[in-house]
Amino acid sequence: MRHKESEEMYLETILLLQKKNGYACCVDIAAELGYSKTSVSREMKLLSK
Repeated sequence: MRHKESEEMYLETILLLQKKNGYACCVDIAAELGYSKTSVSREMKLLSK
């Protein structure tokens, strides 16, 4: 998967979780996407830059 597609998937998941729960944390994102918490944490650091 290209990195741009991955970024979009993360951002979409964050938006959906925020609408559903009022927040989106790495644990919830990892559970929603089926990724490890470490992978999500790493991607979140990249997205924040």
